[in-house]
Amino acid sequence: MKGRTGKTLRRESAIERLKATVAAHEAGVELTTRILEDKKIFKTEDEIEKLRKKKLERAKTTLENTKNRKGS
Repeated sequence: MKGRTGKTLRRESAIERLKATVAAHEAGVELTTRILEDKKIFKTEDEIEKLRKKKLERAKTTLENTKNRKGS
């Protein structure tokens, strides 16, 4: 799709993906742990929790920005 319609559809699908990501990070450290294992990175539980909180905060910010720009 071209133009405004394509942009709107892309933003709507991004919002759905971001909602799923936020929900997964809020559920616990499983997603973050799995990501680190896939990359073969080993961290302590405190470091994993800190990383999870940072990822959650960034995902929420991105979701909010995408929602705000959806109407633009």
